[in-house]
Amino acid sequence: MMGFLSRPSALPFARAIVDLSSAGMSSETDISAYARSILETVGVPLLALDSQLTVEFASDAFLSQFQVTREETIGRPVYELGDGQWDIPELRRLLEQIVEQDGTIKDRRVEHDFKQIGRRILRLHAKRIRRPDEKDCILLAISNDAERERLRDELEGRIELSEKLIDCMREALLILHGDLTVHSANPPFYRLFGGDPKETEGRPIYALGDGQWDTPELRRLLEDILPRRRSFDDYQIEHVFQGAGPRVMLLNGRRLDQLNLILLAISDTMEQQTCEVNRRDREARQNLLIDLNDRLRPLADPVAIQAAASGVLGRRLDANQAAYAEIDEAGEYATVERDWNDGASPSAAGRHRLASWGEALIADLKRGRTIVVSDVRADPRTAAPETLRSFESRSIAALLAAPLVKDDRLVAVVAVYSRLPRTWSAAEAAVAEDVAERTWSAIERARAEEALRESESRYRLLFESIDESFTVVEPLYDEQGHAIDYRFLEVNPAFEAITGLKNVEGRSGRELVPSLEKDWIDTIGRVAVSGNAERVVRRARALGKIYDAFVFRVEEAESPRVAVLSRDVTERVRAEEQRALLMRELNHRSKNMLSIVLAIARATAGDPGRDFEETFQERILSLAANQDLLVASDWQGVTLSDLVRSQLAHLEDLIDHRITLKGPPLTISAAASQSFSMALHELATNAVKYGALSTSDGRVDIEWGVSGQEGEGRHDGEGRRFTMSWRETEGPAVAPPARSGFGSTVIRDMIRLNLRGAARLQYDSAGVVWEFNCPIENVLEATEASRAEK
Repeated sequence: MMGFLSRPSALPFARAIVDLSSAGMSSETDISAYARSILETVGVPLLALDSQLTVEFASDAFLSQFQVTREETIGRPVYELGDGQWDIPELRRLLEQIVEQDGTIKDRRVEHDFKQIGRRILRLHAKRIRRPDEKDCILLAISNDAERERLRDELEGRIELSEKLIDCMREALLILHGDLTVHSANPPFYRLFGGDPKETEGRPIYALGDGQWDTPELRRLLEDILPRRRSFDDYQIEHVFQGAGPRVMLLNGRRLDQLNLILLAISDTMEQQTCEVNRRDREARQNLLIDLNDRLRPLADPVAIQAAASGVLGRRLDANQAAYAEIDEAGEYATVERDWNDGASPSAAGRHRLASWGEALIADLKRGRTIVVSDVRADPRTAAPETLRSFESRSIAALLAAPLVKDDRLVAVVAVYSRLPRTWSAAEAAVAEDVAERTWSAIERARAEEALRESESRYRLLFESIDESFTVVEPLYDEQGHAIDYRFLEVNPAFEAITGLKNVEGRSGRELVPSLEKDWIDTIGRVAVSGNAERVVRRARALGKIYDAFVFRVEEAESPRVAVLSRDVTERVRAEEQRALLMRELNHRSKNMLSIVLAIARATAGDPGRDFEETFQERILSLAANQDLLVASDWQGVTLSDLVRSQLAHLEDLIDHRITLKGPPLTISAAASQSFSMALHELATNAVKYGALSTSDGRVDIEWGVSGQEGEGRHDGEGRRFTMSWRETEGPAVAPPARSGFGSTVIRDMIRLNLRGAARLQYDSAGVVWEFNCPIENVLEATEASRAEK
C-alpha cells in the first residue's frame, strides 16, 4: 500500500489545506473544520503535528489501526504516544530533519515492535506546511507495509515453488517464448536429449540438436494446432535423435497467453514400454521365487533342496538340464548330488573337474560373473578343443551359469544347459542368479538347523555336567496369543548356582521374579513361534546380573518348549564399562593438559622481555612436577606441602632456613594443584631473579590455612575460606614492573579465575606480597573439604 502523501489524490489535499484562504473561508474556525474534513476522508493513518511535534490531529484510521483513543493522542508529544512506544530513533531523525530543513519525507521504511499490536513495517510520508494562521504544521502519513511485504514474500514463494516443481518433474519440459525460442528446460530434458542451458536457452526449438528437432510433425503441432486450440494432449511423435537414439514421444502443450509462453511436456513412451517389459519380467521372476520358496520351505535335506531348486529353474527357463554344484575348498572340483533334466540328457550328478570348463569360464566364475554362452562352438571362451569336447560329450550346446562367491571364494554354481544353441536374455540370467542365492541360503539354513539339532542332543547329554546354565521353559500366553510369562520345566545345577534361584521347576518366571524384564518373555515367545534361534546379552536387574544367553526351540508342538543356555558375564561387562570409563577420563585429562601447555606457549611467546626457550622449559617443568605428584596420588589430589616443595625443589637447600613453610596438612584437588603450581613457580622465579632470593639475606615466608569458624558468613552465601600468602622480606627494594607479563597474569588473574577466589599482588618496599583466598570447597578434595568443614 502506498503512503498517503505519495498518492496523486493526496497531494492536492495537502495543497488545499495550505491554500484554504483562497477558498473563501470567512474564519479560522471554518478553515480548521474544512481541513479536518479533508483529512478525515483519507483512509490511511494520519497525524498533524505542530512545530513542537505535539499531536494536533489524528485521523480515525490512525486511532483504529494503532488501537488508541483520541484522548490518549491529541495534545501529547508524538514520542509519548502509547507510553513511549512511538519514541522510535528513525522517526525522531526524520521529524527533526523536517523541522530543521523545512523538507519533505517520502516513502521511508521503518520497522518497529509495538506492545499492543506487535511488529509493524511502517511506510512514512511527511511534509511541513504553513497554516493560514502563519504557524507551521507537519502532516505525517503512516501506512502499514507488513501486508504488502507478506504478499510479496508469498508471490516470491509461489514463483520459487513453481520453479522447484518444474525441476522436480520426471517428465522433460520445455518452456518456449511466443516466437518458439527456448525460455528454459528442466533437468529431465537435458538428461533425455543431452545439451545444457547455455546451448539451449534463447535458441529456436527447431535449431536444437543441430536441427534434429526440426520435424514436420513438431512444426505442424506448434504452428498450426496450438495457435488454434490453445492446448493439446498426448500428441505422439516418433523420431530418431542422434546420441539419444530412437524415441517415441507423447507431447502435451499449453499456451499461456498472458505470459506469452508455451509449456511443452515430453514423455518418452519408449522408456515406458521398456519399463512395462521389465515389470512383466519382475513379476515372472517374483512368481518363480515364490514357487521356489514354497518348494524349499518344508525341506530340511540339502540334497533334496538342490534337486527341487534345479527343477524349478530348469522348467522356468525351458531348459534341458539344470544343476546345483558345490565347489571344494581347493577350487578344483564341482560336486552335483542330484540334478534335474528332461530325461533326454545324461545326468550331471557326480564329481567334475572345473578345468573341463576352460580357463576363461573358470576365471569369470571366480570373479562372480554370470556366464552366458549361446553357442559353445561360436563362443571363443569354449572353442578350445578340450573344452568343446567336454561340453559336447554331455550334449551341451548352450549354457547359463550363475556363480556364488562368499568371502572371496567360489562356493557353488547353478548351471542351466540346452542341447541346442539359444540366446539367453538378461532376465533369464537374473533369474538364475536369484535361484542360486536362494538355494545356497536354504542349504546353509538346513545344514545350520541340522547342526543345531545335533548340538541340542549333545547339550542334553551334557545337561548335568556343563558349567553354563541350561534350562527348558514353556511359554505362557494370554487369550490373544501373546506371551506373558514362561514356566520352568527343567534346569541344571549350574542354573541355580548362576541365578541363585532354588526349586524353580513348575513355577513361572514372574512368580519367582515379579519384576522380571518383559524382554526375556518376548524373546522366548518369539523363538517358540518362529523356531529361529536367538542370542542375546541382557540384564536381569532384579538378580543384579548380566547374562549371555542362547535361546532356541527344542520341540515343535502346539506348546513348543524353548531352551536357554546362558552364562554370567556380569564381571566381564562391568570390566568393559570400567575400561571405557577410564579411556574417556584419560582422553579428558590429556586434552586439558594440552590446553594448558598451549596457553603457556602462547603467553611465553608474547613476553618479549624473557628468553622463550628457557622460560617455556621452566614453566613446563613446573607443570610436570605437579603431574608427577598427581600420578603418584592416582589423580586423587596432592598435599599442599608436597606441591610447594616440588615447585621449590631447585631451592631445597634454602627451605627451613631462608624459606619457611607454614600451614596445616591439606589435600588439594587436581585442578587446584595446577593453578597453585604455576603461581608458585612464577613467584619463585621472580624472587630468585629480582626479589628476596636474589640476595644472600632475603627471606620468603609461605603460609596457608583455613579462615573463619563453622557457620560464619552463611547468611550471605559464604562459608569457610582457604587462604595462602607469599611474603618476601629483607631483600632489595621492589617496584611494580613497567608492563604486566604472563607471570603476573598467572599469579594474579589465572588463579583467581580458575578457583573463583581473590588474589592480591603488592610490591612493598620490604618485598613482594602475594595473598590469595577462596571458598574452601574450590581448592580441597571432596573428602578433605568435608573433614576441614567438620
